[in-house]
Amino acid sequence: MLDSLILFGQFFTKLNIPIPIDDATNKFKTSIQYITLFGLLLGCIEGLIFWGFTYLFPLWFAWLLYWITDGLLTGGFHLDALADTADGFFSSRTSDKIFAIMKDSRLGTMGSLALLYYYGLVISLGIVISPYLNLTHMVLLTVCLTMLTKTGLSLLFYKMVYPGNKHGLSNIWLGIKTWRIVVAQIFSIVIVTLCFSWQGLVSYLLIPLVAFFYRRKVTKVLGGTPGDTLGAFASLSPLIFLFTLTILMRLGL
Repeated sequence: MLDSLILFGQFFTKLNIPIPIDDATNKFKTSIQYITLFGLLLGCIEGLIFWGFTYLFPLWFAWLLYWITDGLLTGGFHLDALADTADGFFSSRTSDKIFAIMKDSRLGTMGSLALLYYYGLVISLGIVISPYLNLTHMVLLTVCLTMLTKTGLSLLFYKMVYPGNKHGLSNIWLGIKTWRIVVAQIFSIVIVTLCFSWQGLVSYLLIPLVAFFYRRKVTKVLGGTPGDTLGAFASLSPLIFLFTLTILMRLGL
């Protein structure tokens, strides 16, 4: 398990972890059951930093710094995929052209807007929900949101079909056993339920629901699930959770 967590840290963050992991490709395939645990540990680091910021700045500004911290620690790993996916899918082109646009490293108009909308929503929703949560629960929220990026990502590994070159980086995510994905999801369910009771559970359930329709749309257009669409949904998952939780809190449910 420790090797798996180190491997995820090397892959998903900018942290310098100079520990070689043998047979890394196979290790990815056999370690997905730990991916949400890794997300939780990364969330704890970001949560502690956020908690420290709250003693220096107003809560709203500490919340803004949390998202900046996340971007710095992860290098915007999934956000790049979100921008590429937006550029491709909102280009109104053929499937081949969409795929080519997503592989283009340049940032387009729709990708820029997607990032602006994304940060606008997550920052605003945090400010909206903050009066309904105490400081402890705000810290727990940062922990859960960081974890949920990996929760949403692992959902799309279920019977994943890749439309491109099977010998590239995508090979890491192909052929992952269902039980590993289920374990990762159960872990997330337990954590969000412990932190936010039934409201957290309901907010989590929206993620697999959206994932079902999201993957169906992506597969219909591209014939499979490219890596960029995986990363895009990893970014969307905490937004789905935060949006739902904010509504439930504001309704007093």
